[in-house]
Amino acid sequence: MRHKKIGLFVNRQKDKDLEITRTVVDCALKYSVKPLLLESIAKDIGFSQWYTEQEMLEQVDFSISLGGDGTLLNMARTAFKYDVPVLGINLGTVGFLADVEIDDIESAIKALSKDNYDLKNRMVLSAAVIRGQQVVFKSIAINDVVVSRDGLSRIVRLKVFVDEQYIDSFPGDGVIVSTPTGSTGYTLSAGGPIVQPDMDMMITTPICPHILYSRSFITSPDRKLCITINGDYPDTAVITMDGQEGFKIVAGDRIEITCAPKAMQFVNLNDINFYDVLRAKIHDPSIKDKS
Repeated sequence: MRHKKIGLFVNRQKDKDLEITRTVVDCALKYSVKPLLLESIAKDIGFSQWYTEQEMLEQVDFSISLGGDGTLLNMARTAFKYDVPVLGINLGTVGFLADVEIDDIESAIKALSKDNYDLKNRMVLSAAVIRGQQVVFKSIAINDVVVSRDGLSRIVRLKVFVDEQYIDSFPGDGVIVSTPTGSTGYTLSAGGPIVQPDMDMMITTPICPHILYSRSFITSPDRKLCITINGDYPDTAVITMDGQEGFKIVAGDRIEITCAPKAMQFVNLNDINFYDVLRAKIHDPSIKDKS
């Protein structure tokens, strides 16, 4: 049987002394799983072999992130291009995306080595900024696409269309377009609905709208959602992908958001009820900040 290979992506701010990284590496070697590391991490834990990010992702069976949800999202956005399933070890505060807690590292690596896992598909968004007739920016989002005012600029008025049909105009701080995976992130803070992560839909939620009525609305994944900035808006705004990548936009730009042609695969080791996780992560007062 071919031994599994895992690529480790580590948030050094969350694992400063690399103690948890060493634990993962030791467990991997114990269960005949080959860990692949970036140069800076490999040297600091005394590993003699290291790889570039591209080399890792071209070889590994899984990508594992050690950090919070931000670390996992950053790694997953890259792994998505290589069709590599991802697994998160939670070193952060909430950790909706990271499936494994520190105490469960050994059992998780053992399960991977013995093929005791499932792969869960998560919807991904594709967003493009069109300026005139030219696409000036294009990227993907696993959690959300946020169109918002830039810094200290004034209220931005965004018009939203679905398949060229006008929906509404939202004056305020911006609009979030979220996947079900991202419904427990920024969308939740903005008053959006909580959606089971294995569903397929786009959730559009205004951010601090300056109107008396405002609700999220749901769009099926086969629709195209378009957002435009009011033509007389004098300042720049910004489109942000998963809070990881941004691009400045101006009046007249058209943002087109669709479901990406393929899904992101998350490794599922524990058959845990989503709503049990929700209660534990959000309502449990015993959870403390681990950052």
